[in-house]
Amino acid sequence: MALHEIEFTSANGRDLIQAWLFTPTTEPRAVVQLIHGLGEHSRRYMHLIGTLLDAGVAVVADDHSGHGRTAAQSGIWVDAGDDAARVVVADELTLQQRARTLLPEVPYVVFGHSWGSMIARVMAESAESRLSGLALCGIAAQMRGIDQTLDRDELAGLASGENRADAAPSQFVEQLFDGFLDRFGADAGPTAWVALDADVVADHGQDPFNNFGAPMSSRFLQGFVDIYDQANSDKWYANLQADLPVLILAGDQDPVGNFGEGAYHVANRLRETGHADVRTLVFPGVRHEVHNEPTTRAEVEQEIVEFVDRVTADR
Repeated sequence: MALHEIEFTSANGRDLIQAWLFTPTTEPRAVVQLIHGLGEHSRRYMHLIGTLLDAGVAVVADDHSGHGRTAAQSGIWVDAGDDAARVVVADELTLQQRARTLLPEVPYVVFGHSWGSMIARVMAESAESRLSGLALCGIAAQMRGIDQTLDRDELAGLASGENRADAAPSQFVEQLFDGFLDRFGADAGPTAWVALDADVVADHGQDPFNNFGAPMSSRFLQGFVDIYDQANSDKWYANLQADLPVLILAGDQDPVGNFGEGAYHVANRLRETGHADVRTLVFPGVRHEVHNEPTTRAEVEQEIVEFVDRVTADR
């Protein structure tokens, strides 16, 4: 494996985005751009990265604005500046351009998890992205908190006001995650929804680069809602390239995807709008991080490798 460190200025004009390109020992036959989720960082995916490298696939990933090493260097957590939805997508497109410069003419697949699945979807509809495939894990769709509970008008007022960079009042975060612990018992910890396996949950909680639970700024929370709306809008389905292959992976105990129903909803809407190449797997009994659960990790990684193989074979 060779490791290339990449830095570039975020579209917010403030942060220096920290990114990495991992290349296999052989000439890479594809590149996977890995887009991490909320409150985590890209190196939580090292097992998947290793599997892809072993399969001859390069991986490029960054720590988003307000996250991971990028936030550790700036000192600013869970804030991406004004118009956060635009910023995070623009940053991923910049990273893609940098990766294409280093590995020109190599087929390109995007993998996004959770918040990353939203960023990936919006990125994929851009003419700049030129993708061979789109893989969505822990897909964010039919989230009760955003669709039903969140006081959108009050949040919009805060997110556009003078104090928009300040931490959002706790009730908005509670509204966002409404229902996340309902199925997991009275003694469930605050991140029990992440995984069924206790060790995965513990690792998630103690990782200093995760900083999950750090106060979100009002404008960041608004940006999170904005990109969720874009990724789940009728316009997105209409704009997405009709022949783009899509892989959807989820757990049926994951509240981020309405306990599996969100994954099926997205797949069905894609089919209805003329996207014929859609494969959907919803794993029974597991929660949000199907790629980290010991019982599903190997199968999930195999699905991703086989998807990359298939969609890039003739490119």
